[in-house]
Amino acid sequence: MALGKLRALRHALVAAVLTGALLPVVSTGVATAATALPPGFVLRDTSTGLGQYQLTDFAYLPDNSILATGKGGAVRWLPVSGTGKTIATLPVRIDEDLGLVGLAVAPDYATSHSIYLSRAINTSGGFVMRMSRFTVTVDATGAPSGLTGEQSLFEVPGFFNVHGINGITAAADGTIWMSIGDNADFRQVDAGALRAQDINQPYGKILHLTADGKGVPGNPYYDANNPGSTASKVFARGFRNPFRFSVDANLGLPVAGDVGWNTWEEVSVVPRGGNMGWPCWEGTHPTPGYSGLAGCGGVQNQPPIFEYQHGSGIMQGNSVTGGIVYNGSSYPASYRGSYFFGDYVTHKIWTLRYDDQGKLTQAPENPPVFTDIGGPTKFAAAPNGDIVYADILTGNLRRLTYSANNTAPVANASSTTDPDTRTVSFDGSASVDYDNDPLKYDWDFGDGTTAANAGPKVTHAYAPGTETFTAKLTVRDPLGATGTTDIAVAPGNHTPQLTLTTPGDTATFAVNQEVAVSATATDAEDGTLPITWTTAVRHCPSEATCHSHPGIGGTGTSFAQPFTEHPDSRMEFTATVTDSAGVATSKTYTAMPRQHRLTLLSTQPAALSIPVEGGVSSALVTEGASFDVEAAPLGIDGVSKFTGWQGGPTATTWVITVGSSDMTLTANYATPIDQRYDGDPALRTKLGAPIGTEVTDGPVHYRVYQNGRLYWSAVGGTKYVTGPVLDKYLAIGGSNGFGPPTSDTAATPDGLAQYNHFNNSGNVGSIYYTAAYGAHTIYGEIRKKWAARDYERGLGYPTTDELGTPDGVGRYNHFNKNGNIGSIYYTGAYGANAIFGEIRKKWAALDYERGLGYPITDELATPDGVGRYNHFSLNHSIYYTPATGAHAVKGEIRKRWAALGWERSYLRYPTTDEYVTNGVYRSDFQGGYITFTLSGGAVDRPW
Repeated sequence: MALGKLRALRHALVAAVLTGALLPVVSTGVATAATALPPGFVLRDTSTGLGQYQLTDFAYLPDNSILATGKGGAVRWLPVSGTGKTIATLPVRIDEDLGLVGLAVAPDYATSHSIYLSRAINTSGGFVMRMSRFTVTVDATGAPSGLTGEQSLFEVPGFFNVHGINGITAAADGTIWMSIGDNADFRQVDAGALRAQDINQPYGKILHLTADGKGVPGNPYYDANNPGSTASKVFARGFRNPFRFSVDANLGLPVAGDVGWNTWEEVSVVPRGGNMGWPCWEGTHPTPGYSGLAGCGGVQNQPPIFEYQHGSGIMQGNSVTGGIVYNGSSYPASYRGSYFFGDYVTHKIWTLRYDDQGKLTQAPENPPVFTDIGGPTKFAAAPNGDIVYADILTGNLRRLTYSANNTAPVANASSTTDPDTRTVSFDGSASVDYDNDPLKYDWDFGDGTTAANAGPKVTHAYAPGTETFTAKLTVRDPLGATGTTDIAVAPGNHTPQLTLTTPGDTATFAVNQEVAVSATATDAEDGTLPITWTTAVRHCPSEATCHSHPGIGGTGTSFAQPFTEHPDSRMEFTATVTDSAGVATSKTYTAMPRQHRLTLLSTQPAALSIPVEGGVSSALVTEGASFDVEAAPLGIDGVSKFTGWQGGPTATTWVITVGSSDMTLTANYATPIDQRYDGDPALRTKLGAPIGTEVTDGPVHYRVYQNGRLYWSAVGGTKYVTGPVLDKYLAIGGSNGFGPPTSDTAATPDGLAQYNHFNNSGNVGSIYYTAAYGAHTIYGEIRKKWAARDYERGLGYPTTDELGTPDGVGRYNHFNKNGNIGSIYYTGAYGANAIFGEIRKKWAALDYERGLGYPITDELATPDGVGRYNHFSLNHSIYYTPATGAHAVKGEIRKRWAALGWERSYLRYPTTDEYVTNGVYRSDFQGGYITFTLSGGAVDRPW
């Protein structure tokens, strides 16, 4: 079938491995593939040297070079310019989805050289999936040359060659995020997929780990006594194959693409403790073949923010690749803050937008505007924020650049002269491109000769005769933008000599700290020359988005200025001298900021922002800088309220000054649980002190106290459950088994019982506890019937949970009211009906439903008010009066009695059950009897 072919294609594309054939290396340039892009956008390709079906992941290093991984185990280093090289080849298992598939660069890479890799590895008994930290070794030039010191941080056995460890994200706070699929058989319904629901198994999860591989204390199931447990590591569950996720810098939450099974692909903003529902749900739909499994009972689904159906239609696809939020500034404003994601089977990229509550605010474009763009398997941001993705179909990194906003490069050049040979050496390596594009250098020497694409450093010998020339350097980026500068040249003149004295290249400065520099200048022809100083503030939100703000200048041998308060900036102090021939020499000292890591945290997931840093929640900021930080009034759940900053104001905005070390600011949020507990002294007395942090379990939150629990849900609000009712609730699976509570634990009016009501996806249930009968569940149609009969005031208290009858057809609860036993039985055919007292005793004596069938009426009163009765599904009835007791009437005798008018006939009420005498069936009544034989049928006679 077509769908099966699509699934096979999806897995084949990931699994494909070329044996011994790599694509030839091509230079960086504008892509020529038949892509369809919005106006102004271009794709620029860089070969990784890995070839088709090999490129799985990539990441930028601090110097803007790139590490890339190949499915077969290769780790490649791609310099900013020049030829890449393979620095390591790791042993891997490469079957189907497996191989070397995940890469992250540690935030302290500049000093630690640490990276993280995930891969599958063969073992004697099968294979394992492992995430490890490695150290990148470097050569004499500082270029990566190898990997060493593997430290395994996470390892689990593998079951199938699909849906293993997918992605790794190394967060600025030193923690590690990781995704792993269900590792179940995709070809059929596999009960092993239910591992995705079990918080004690790592499969089908997004995990949040400390740097040593333990659980992060803020995780929803974290156990301080066992931080290395699987549950302690789980951030969210219920994923089939979360193939690529990123952590939204504003929300602090993962945003993931989850690859579907038969029908649906998903994109989700993943809340703490979220349950995305797999395998019980696919998107917002119960999964055929899985949803009926016992392990799916009561599983609630966190709906994705977007889902799309399998197929080849305009808005369809077959394998989602989770992406990233665009936080650059070169794209049109309509794309800023948009989430880019793709489908690698159908070669599309969409964008969508969501708000600070993680709710969809702008659906993906219909039709998609980025099509035929290759097979994206990983998205990342270029240094200037451009969207870059790994194309598994070609092995290229493809950078999506908006050409209309391409920044022209800036040409800078200097020269030195050997007057004896009239040779001038030119150096244009100080030229910059703020889009981080590689540059080409074209030289015009001013004497009629040129050198095109000659590199940043050239020399040129001038012929005698003319003493001054004006040379020109033109630099070009890949999109054709240019920058030029003129250089005055006097071939027979010595270049002025300038000596600059500075605080040193390793010095850093706080805001308003004085930066002092000095210089001396001499010239062979002119002697001592006067020095002119210029300054600039270089604002660099990222290394690729630097731009200058001119500052104050001066003259003299020394110069000083306070360090700028402009955020993300450095200061440039340039000394310039010019000799009598017009030849100038300049030298620049760059004063770097003394920076510290500012991290915003919150007690509940919430949108936190450092506006001056582009709205992220963690950034390097300059010592002494003052600016505001902001917290959303409500948490991501929409109900947790901001109450103030720890150690700071109660307002959501706090103006802070950066100190002399790293800073962590924590925003306090009172969840609905906190709000109720803190605001109710009587409740605090009842529940006692909290003994654990608040836990998020999908749409339900709870917190454990000495004497019970508080639960919050959108359907039930904040309610407490205590005592034996709580014990029973937990024994049946808590909110996952019975839904969240919709009432507090309360006493019944007679004071004999305690109870809570619950709601499981619209199915209302209750747990009632009495000392005599214990705690029992009652729900669904049986509970509705019990409620209709006035709860315990009618039939009494439940003495059993809802149970199934031996034949599997019916369900029932038993009850007891002052020693009077009753029951409610339910079947799909006859609904729920109550039976109790003497009639129930007679029914029980006749073997319950195995004798007369199921009750098809409640116990009812006869029209004359004397008797009571139930009818049953096998065409039987039991009638009761105080004078006659309870007796069963059935079959042909019952038909004859009914034809005569039941108890209104002369026979009145039965005084015996049906019995047999001399081969004749007979029932006796107050006014006579009815006999039945096969030959004579049913005959009534008076006494």
